[in-house]
Amino acid sequence: MSRVRLGVAKKPLKALVSIFIAYAAIWTILEPLLSIVSPAREYISGELKFFILVFTSILIGLYKSAVPKEITLQYSNSIIKIVFGDLFSLDGIKGIPVSRYFFEIEVIPTSLQNKVIQSFIQSKEGSKGFENYERSLSSALEGEQYQEIRRNTNQPKERYYPLGTTALLELESEIYMLFALTETEIKGYISSDNCNISKMWVALEVFWQKAHIYSRGKAVNIPLIGSGVTGIKLSPNRILELNLLAIANAIEEGGKITTEEIRIVLHPKYMEVVDLNEFQNLWR
Repeated sequence: MSRVRLGVAKKPLKALVSIFIAYAAIWTILEPLLSIVSPAREYISGELKFFILVFTSILIGLYKSAVPKEITLQYSNSIIKIVFGDLFSLDGIKGIPVSRYFFEIEVIPTSLQNKVIQSFIQSKEGSKGFENYERSLSSALEGEQYQEIRRNTNQPKERYYPLGTTALLELESEIYMLFALTETEIKGYISSDNCNISKMWVALEVFWQKAHIYSRGKAVNIPLIGSGVTGIKLSPNRILELNLLAIANAIEEGGKITTEEIRIVLHPKYMEVVDLNEFQNLWR
């Protein structure tokens, strides 16, 4: 119902036109049909026929006016989908933006990295799930370059990785691609310049290069990279455009990314501000 409400609110004229077209189409079909099946006229005539026509037309018109839940775009040989939904409910590899200090633990509860950590904790490993997460992360980052930086004088040095550094983690049937994007994900320490457009572009370039290697025929899912704690002050529509351009750039540079599909998964809260129809028309 929310998709219908939003669709009507955004484009009321489209809703009225859709209802009118539906009414005309049903009338065109119903009249000759009733002429052929004359006994049906006893049951569908007069006010009842008018009510059925109007009611059915309104339902069809509202359905046609609802904002889409997903769209499919074709770019070169790759299929790109933009979907409203839950990133963690989809099959395939899940791209997770994290801090350049990969081993941060006390990250904000709403971060995607925290959801990955929680999935390890709640796995079959039980109490050893967190140890498994740290061990898997260390193994995935083995051989990657980093700097050792002390963020505060009273804290030990931490590993600080280049933008886009990617760690592939596997847990049971799930595959996560964690990649370095922000300066921190720790609650209470996130600054307004946690990331910027140029850093985001560099990180995504590296991420999609790795996706060429790791996808192995699986779908690749990413959230709306650049939203949330990144601090990038652009509208969701502009950020989505940047995500699409980064994917297009990766395809141009390296060819098809996956034999399945690429999905940009948007949180349902963006449904009120992101019109997928516009992107469908723009990328057609």
